[in-house]
Amino acid sequence: MPSASGMVGRMPGVKREPGRRTPRYPAVFELSSADAGLRVERFLQRRLAAVPGHVARLLRERRVRFVASGGAQEGRVLGAGEILEAAGAIHVVAAARSHKAAPLPNRRIRLRVLHEDADVVVLSKPAGLSVHPGPGHGSDTLLNALVARYPELLGLGRELGFGLVHRLDKETSGLMVVARSPAAWRALVQGFAQRRVAKEYLALVERLPGAARTGTIATPVDGKEARTEYEVLEERGALALVRARPLTGRTHQLRLHLARAGMPVLCDRRHGGGRGALARVLFLERLALHAHRLAFDHPSTGARQEFEEALPRDLRHAWQRARGNRVGGAPGSRENGPSGGRAAHGRSRTGGGATWRKRSSARS
Repeated sequence: MPSASGMVGRMPGVKREPGRRTPRYPAVFELSSADAGLRVERFLQRRLAAVPGHVARLLRERRVRFVASGGAQEGRVLGAGEILEAAGAIHVVAAARSHKAAPLPNRRIRLRVLHEDADVVVLSKPAGLSVHPGPGHGSDTLLNALVARYPELLGLGRELGFGLVHRLDKETSGLMVVARSPAAWRALVQGFAQRRVAKEYLALVERLPGAARTGTIATPVDGKEARTEYEVLEERGALALVRARPLTGRTHQLRLHLARAGMPVLCDRRHGGGRGALARVLFLERLALHAHRLAFDHPSTGARQEFEEALPRDLRHAWQRARGNRVGGAPGSRENGPSGGRAAHGRSRTGGGATWRKRSSARS
């Protein structure tokens, strides 16, 4: 991570020290243990290499604030775990209990937000986007985009996952919910633990001969209980559109269970056949798995929130191509999904591309 002195840009009143490179805005700083207890003006003078008068003006004009608690005043002492925003461009992040840095805001990643309020954000993650930083993914993840748009998530800290309560694989697309406050995070986590959060996925699979059309798979994953319900909605040759409901939340559970049921997800390079002949004839290059339905109790009101999103364009086009192409002769062609094979499609709310819908009802 670049040093603090290398990350702050020219501002009126910033003093350039001889031999020292003037940093550029915006920047993210991680507080060290030596920073705890410093007064806010002293901290900004050090990190911005700014003259006292400039820092005083920032404070006087209310251009410095603590994300969690509001405006900062001279003499305010920095506390561990707090997030400071200065001049509308600088986020100072205190990581008191972890040596790992907080996620860097990245405004270049566009978010497709379907719903937001004071407690939660519901969004659609595209395929190919990792949910959180890891090896090979420093600041180009969903979480980096989230903290850029909702800086209060940094205040939740690593212990509360910066608001994340569940995840999707990088190559899986679809619906996710993110908490915006500690209370909302605890309520959603409890909902997952009590299985009050319902998720459904749509997958394009290669249905092998003899595979059952419906069933429940209870094969353990990594030695832990794992259960998945599934049903074939529609078939086009060897290709099938499957709806799957995970009753537990293990890593790669759906992919493992569908493969075990004789219906590997197309382009699953880890648990299936990768990009095989069927995927190639459909011009499909990514994992054909989409989180299309999400339901949970709202953390504040308790009202049941339900969101549905249709297959994204790439999977929808692959499914449409199967109608006019030979995609294998077994196990046969049948179209008996609900709504005449249109189970994946909701009411249009976007005016193009994928469609989605929302329902809300009082908690029973």
